[in-house]
Amino acid sequence: MSEIGGYRLVRLLGRGGQGAVYLGEGDGGLVAVKVLHEGGSGDAVRRFLREAEIARRVAPFSTARVLDAGVHEGRPFIVSEYVPGPSLDVLVHQEGPRNGSALQRLAATTLSALAAIHRAGVVHRDFKPANVILGPEGPVVIDFGIALAIDQAGTRTGSLGTPAYMAPEQFGQTPVGQAADVFAWAGTMVFAATGHRPFPGETMPALLNAVLHAPPDVSGVPEPLLGAVLRCLDKDPRTRPTADELYGLFTGHRPAPAAPPAPPEPPTRPAEPATLPSPPPRRSRPALWLVPVAVGLVAAVVATFTLWPEGDRAETGGSPTPAFGAPVGAPLLDHGNDIRAVAVGVVGGAPVAATGSDDQTVRLWSLGDEPAAGLVLQGHTGWVRGVAFGSLQSSPVVVSASDDDTVRIWDPSDGSEIGSFTGHNGDVKAVAVGDVARRAVAVSGGADAVLRVWNLDDRTETAQLPGHTGTIWAVALTELDGVPLAVSAGEDGTVRIWDLQTRTQRAVLTGHTGPVLTLAVTRIGGRPMAVTGGDDGTIRFWDLASGLEDGTPIRGGEGPVRSVAAGTTGGTPVIISGGEDQVLRVWDATSRAEIGAPFTGHTDRIWTVAFTDRTGVPLALSGSRDNTLRLWNLTR
Repeated sequence: MSEIGGYRLVRLLGRGGQGAVYLGEGDGGLVAVKVLHEGGSGDAVRRFLREAEIARRVAPFSTARVLDAGVHEGRPFIVSEYVPGPSLDVLVHQEGPRNGSALQRLAATTLSALAAIHRAGVVHRDFKPANVILGPEGPVVIDFGIALAIDQAGTRTGSLGTPAYMAPEQFGQTPVGQAADVFAWAGTMVFAATGHRPFPGETMPALLNAVLHAPPDVSGVPEPLLGAVLRCLDKDPRTRPTADELYGLFTGHRPAPAAPPAPPEPPTRPAEPATLPSPPPRRSRPALWLVPVAVGLVAAVVATFTLWPEGDRAETGGSPTPAFGAPVGAPLLDHGNDIRAVAVGVVGGAPVAATGSDDQTVRLWSLGDEPAAGLVLQGHTGWVRGVAFGSLQSSPVVVSASDDDTVRIWDPSDGSEIGSFTGHNGDVKAVAVGDVARRAVAVSGGADAVLRVWNLDDRTETAQLPGHTGTIWAVALTELDGVPLAVSAGEDGTVRIWDLQTRTQRAVLTGHTGPVLTLAVTRIGGRPMAVTGGDDGTIRFWDLASGLEDGTPIRGGEGPVRSVAAGTTGGTPVIISGGEDQVLRVWDATSRAEIGAPFTGHTDRIWTVAFTDRTGVPLALSGSRDNTLRLWNLTR
C-alpha cells in the first residue's frame, strides 16, 4: 500500500496488534498515518475512529492535532500532525532525570496540557512518560486509544492503562475519572525527577500490592514539586487536587479556558481525499534514511494513536522477555576498524546510535527491532575518538572529536558536515555537548591537556580551561543548582569539575592510582554524581556537590576500565562498564554490587559503552577493538 485517502505513505514506522503507523505526506507536509489492520470487526472500527473523535475535543496546543480520519477501500485510517521529539521516557533514560528550572517547566507545561484535556471533557487513562512527547514547541500528550469522555468515565471501571502509572481505582470496580490522570501525572513527575517509578514491583502482584497499599517512593523529588506529588498520589481519588488547581499552584493562575473543540466528524467518510489542514511550520525534516523502528521508539510520530488492543495494556503475558545480558540481534560489523566511541540520540523521533572508529568515520545506526547501519559521515583524517548528540537551532546534530586535531558538527538527517573547530594542539580524545546560558556548546579535551569550549551557533571558541597535566581522556556536562558544569578526567589521574559560567576550575578529585580513562554523570539517590573508570581497574563514585569520593571503589574486572555509562533497569540505577577483559558488567549504582554475570561475546577489549531504552526495554551498547557494535538486553 503506497497511498491511502490522498496521503502518500513514505515508510512504515511501526506495527502492532491493532494497526500500522506510517510516515505520510500530504499537501501540507509530513503527517503520521495510522491504518487499522484488515479484517477488523465493527466494534474494532468504531473504537479505532473514536480515537480521532476524542482527540479532536482537546485544545491543539496540548496534543498532536488530528487532521483527518475516514475509511479508504474498507480500511479505516487516522491522520495526525507529525510532532518530532523524544518521549519523556526516552529522554530520562538517555540523559538522566530532570532538575531545577527544567523540571519546574516540565511540571507546569504538562499540567497545562492535562488541564486542557480535562476541560475538554476527556479522561486520558494512560498518562505516562512514554506518552509525553517533548516537541520543539513544548510537551504534548499523545495516545487517546483508551481515553473516555467524562460522561462515560463515570460508569466505566476496569484495569485499562499501564500498571506502573495506574491509580488504585483503575485496578478495581471503582469508576475512573480525572483523579486517575492526576495520579498518573504525579507518577510521571517522580520518574522525570528521579529516573525511578513511584511504586516498585517487577511482577504484576508485587506492583499491584505497592500501588494499593505502599507509600510512594518519592526520594529525590525536590520541593515544591514534592508536596504536590504527595497530594496527587493519595490512594483516595476524592482527596487529590484537580489539574487546574495544580497548575495554579505552580504558576499562580489557572490556565486559560480551552477553545471550543472542533465538532466531531462522522465515523466514516468517502474515500476521496479531503483538504489537508496545514500543520505548523517545522524547524527540521526527519531523517528519511532511518529504517522502520519499534513502535515505542517513534512515539513522537505515532501522535495520538495506540498500536495494540485496549486489553493488552494491563496484561502481563505476551512474548517472553530475553534474558538479562542476552545479545539483541547480531553484532553490527560495518566499521572496518576499532569502534572507539558510541552515543545515543533522537533523530526524527527515533533513537539512533552514532559511533566513531579508527576507520576515520562516524556511522549512524537505526535502533529499531532489527538494528541496522545508516549513514556514514566522512571527513575526518584521523581516528574518531569521541561522539555526542546535541541540538542546534532545534535540530539534532552529531559532534565528533578526532586524532586529526578537529571537532566536527554533522547533520544526522543527511550526513552532511555543517561545521568544524580547529584549535587543539594535538589529538582530540573526547567531546560533550550541552547548553550554557541558552547557547549550544561543545566541550572537548585531548592531548594538549586543555579543555576547550566551542559555540556551536557561530563556530567560535569561547573558553580555554587549562589545569590537567596530561591527556584529557573523557569529558561530560551536567548541572548543579542551575550552574552548568563540565567534568573531565585524564592521564594525570585526576577528575576535575569546571564552572562553565565563570570558566573556572571548581574542584580537583583524586583517588585513582593511574590515568582516568572514562566518566559518566548521573543522579544516584537524588544526588548528582560522577562515575569514573581507570587504568587502575577501579570504578569510583564522586559527589559533585561536595567534591568528595563517595563510598568504596568497585573493582571493575580484570585490567583497565575503559568505559562506563549510567542507566536504569527495573527502577534501579545502574552503571555499565567495559574494558580490557572483553566483557560488560552491570553494577547497582546504590549498593555497588555486580548484577548478574558478565556479558560475553566480544573477542577483544571494549573501548566504549552506552545505555538506551527501546520500547520500554533497557539496552546496553558496546563498541570494541573487534570492530563490532553490540546491543545487550538489560531487563531483569
